[in-house]
Amino acid sequence: MIEFWRGPGKVPARCRVFEPKLRNKPNITSTYKLINFMKGTALTVMRVQLFSERKNIERNIKNDVFLKKQLELIKETAEQLESQPIRSLTFGDFMTFYVTGSRKEYEYEYFLHRKRLNAFAVLAAVYEDNGKYIEALQNAIWAVTDEFTWALPAHIPSGTDIDDCKKMIDLFAAETAFTLAEISDILGDRLDPVIIKRINYEVRKRVIEPYLSGKENTWDALENNWAAVCAGSVGGAFLYLADEDEIKSVMPRLLETMSCYLNGFGEDGACVEGINYWIYGFGYFVYFARLLFQYSLTDLFDNGKIEKIALFQQRVMLKNNKTVSFSDCSDKFLHRSGLSHFLAGRFEGVIVPDDENAVGFNDDACYRFAHLIRDFAWRNPCVTAGEVQNGYVYFKDAAWYVKKTDTYDFAAKAGTNGESHNHNDIGGFLINAYGESIITDPGRGEYTAEYFGEGRYDYFAPSAHAHSVPIIGGKVQRGGGEYFGRITHASDEELVIDFNHAYDDKNISELTRRFEFGGDTIKMTDTICFAEKPESITEHFVAAIEPVQCNGGLIIGGVHMMYDTESVKFTSEKISFTDGHNQSKTVYTIDLELC
Repeated sequence: MIEFWRGPGKVPARCRVFEPKLRNKPNITSTYKLINFMKGTALTVMRVQLFSERKNIERNIKNDVFLKKQLELIKETAEQLESQPIRSLTFGDFMTFYVTGSRKEYEYEYFLHRKRLNAFAVLAAVYEDNGKYIEALQNAIWAVTDEFTWALPAHIPSGTDIDDCKKMIDLFAAETAFTLAEISDILGDRLDPVIIKRINYEVRKRVIEPYLSGKENTWDALENNWAAVCAGSVGGAFLYLADEDEIKSVMPRLLETMSCYLNGFGEDGACVEGINYWIYGFGYFVYFARLLFQYSLTDLFDNGKIEKIALFQQRVMLKNNKTVSFSDCSDKFLHRSGLSHFLAGRFEGVIVPDDENAVGFNDDACYRFAHLIRDFAWRNPCVTAGEVQNGYVYFKDAAWYVKKTDTYDFAAKAGTNGESHNHNDIGGFLINAYGESIITDPGRGEYTAEYFGEGRYDYFAPSAHAHSVPIIGGKVQRGGGEYFGRITHASDEELVIDFNHAYDDKNISELTRRFEFGGDTIKMTDTICFAEKPESITEHFVAAIEPVQCNGGLIIGGVHMMYDTESVKFTSEKISFTDGHNQSKTVYTIDLELC
């Protein structure tokens, strides 16, 4: 059991972390099918100005402290960028990924181009009488349109034909097309005619014509963020730059891909890829859906499931700017404020998180223009930020459970080990006490070739070793959809997870994990049944703070973790790894091996 206290003055009561018992059982969660969007229906064009909210930008800046600060930051960044030459992406940069598997060298320069593009596009849009921003923006556009391909090497298979490289539509090729099309539309004749022609030419050759050809893309039928980002960005580029017949011809296919994306959600609205990919994928779904409504009055938001998805962000928002970090996500809570404001204006019950948690200009390492410009255009200065609400949420389809109290925040999951951005973490959980991470889910590791290859689980972050799940007979959980768990009971007082099928061990007939929640305690009991007693059973935990041994257990920050010290052998290891932001991150494993 774990007890929480604040400060040195309170002595924790006696409690237990786990009580191993013996018994037996299984089963698997159900799947479902979603909706058809306008399949086969004609698209009626009722075009108004696309992204008409752009007219709000000047007013919003005048009345919004957050936007004023962002604009100043962008101006400072632009001044720094003006003094630096624009570096071309070289052959050596391009080949680094194929030679070493490292993405960061090429992507640093690639996203530096987008940083420059974003900074000067926003400043040019805001300061209409300042010609220097237009000049700098046009140079940034020229550099982007000069790139050999807009797709990342990490998304281009080795040996791909040169022409196919140039026309490959991955996440970032699609986003780049959308960005350039939108910048061209916003700034209009303030841009040199040659720049506008270059944008039209490159977007058409690299994205519009390849998509019109009907050639299949890897993301056409995916049920994850790729479908929404790629289809949403391609759709945006078409709405801005293609003619009416072309738009009509591709819209059923784009909507089918969006339907596939939404099929990746259960009726509970949870994003198993985690909050960062909810912002990414659902954000681009929203951006496209809004543009499509402005083009044709087709309302993709008129669906009850969309409202459930819109609520996901606040349901995984924890105290002290933290969030549920399952999958390849960070434990730091950040939101795109424009997206949050739009959803709050559209769906009752959606709250806008505090500006302290809003993504700033340099917080998005990929510098996505669609996010940024809508922060300026969609924010409503009259909206008051909402707070984290106590209580519990059970996401039945995703098999996630989140509980928030004045004392602690808790989250646990079942699901499968075959999810998008999967970690081997069935039965895993995290605990924050008074906003401080105690038992942690470390989140994503550094993205490399092998991180998304056969060696994924050789990396610490997605492996079972990075999650608080048992090690049985020396075996840890393995990756794959055949390894699964389910939540059999969820209430405010108790959570039960059945996860014996998370292990490749027929000797295990039952493995259940029960959490019992008190006001300032959490009791965890693992029940394990097997045909023959395994060589070892180890309760494995991952802590954000170095544990200190004490009478009856461990002290981890402001938490007393208690167990029968006579029946287990305690060991701990400090582990540092490179996280998804190329920063070093340190956690502490706790192993309690039954004697």
